[in-house]
Formats: sequence, structure tokens, C-alpha cells
Amino acid sequence: MQNFIILLLILPFMAQAQSVGVKDIPVSSEGTTIEIKKGSSNKPTDRDFEIVTDEDSIEGDGAPLLKEARSNWKVACAEWKKELKELNKDNQLLSISCGTMKCTTEAMESTCRSQARYKVKVRLK
Repeated sequence: MQNFIILLLILPFMAQAQSVGVKDIPVSSEGTTIEIKKGSSNKPTDRDFEIVTDEDSIEGDGAPLLKEARSNWKVACAEWKKELKELNKDNQLLSISCGTMKCTTEAMESTCRSQARYKVKVRLK
């Protein structure tokens, strides 16, 4: 009962709404919409960008031993990541992944490959 009385005393103060006086704005027959945003109007909004996900193939150099082939794939993965980061001058790169390495052996030579994925934020305008 005591909690109910306290709630009734606090409720009128919580229900007050903010109001803004607007003068000298012409109103058409279709109505007028006023939008208020916090922050600078010069900043681009999230709607100016689109997130694009794409794939690329990574293949390491072939080697007679599986251990060397895996090492070659790791080098190829690191070079691919470095190249993408160098192209990322506008901080558009969101994520990069070399994917899962899969190794095959043909004619006494092992080669490791993977499907790499990356996400990029692309400006629409």
C-alpha cells in the first residue's frame, strides 16, 4: 500500500512532456513535418552507406610437404590482409577473414586454399 501511494505522488512528475514553440513556419494543406536531430547536420548519416560483403580466393604456393604448404597459405593470407588494409584509406573496411584452410595433394605437391570474406562500407552518394 505504501508503494502505491509513493507511485501516485511521483507519477505526475514523470508524465510531463517537452514542448517547443514554433513560429513563422508556413503550413500547407498537406501538413508540415518538423524533424529535430541531435548533433551536427554536416555529418553523414548511416543511410549514406551500404554494407557490402564479398569473397575472394586465397591460395598458397605449392610445396612437397603439407607443413610447408600450410605455411605458404599463411603467408598468402597475411599478404591479402595487408593489401586490403593498404587500400582502406577511408576506414571503409569493417571485417576481413581468410576463412578455413583446405589442403589438397596432387602429383606429390600440397596446396592450401580458402574462401576469404570481407565487409566494406560503401558510400551511396
